[in-house]
Amino acid sequence: MSIGQFALQQTLYTTLNGDSQLTSTLGAAVFDDVPDTQAVSFPYVQIGEDTATDYSTKDVTGTETVINLHVWSRYRGSKETKQVMDRVHTLLHDIDLTVTGHNLINMRFEFGDVIRDPDGITRHGVMRFRAIMLGTS
Repeated sequence: MSIGQFALQQTLYTTLNGDSQLTSTLGAAVFDDVPDTQAVSFPYVQIGEDTATDYSTKDVTGTETVINLHVWSRYRGSKETKQVMDRVHTLLHDIDLTVTGHNLINMRFEFGDVIRDPDGITRHGVMRFRAIMLGTS
């Protein structure tokens, strides 16, 4: 069985990019790697760092993955960042998602933080989710 980090990332990317409220109403695009911050429209969501650890038992192979999502906004104040974060939370927290080759037991929101970027303009929202997956083979 694989660890499943990339399969989980694909599921998150598809889920977030497939939500018309996130991509149209809020205007947020979703990236794994932001092509060029000068050419990208704000707000956007970036799939960030993740850490996988063993979550196996005697009989079942499993993985616990902690993944960060970053929300970037240039809206004056934190309203837009928090709206995008609320939508991401709705789409991912405790939702039944399909992860290829794995059985996603649960996906839970751990924390969110909104900070002002050093440029003085950009707001940076950080969200952390924890996923528990068991192998299907």
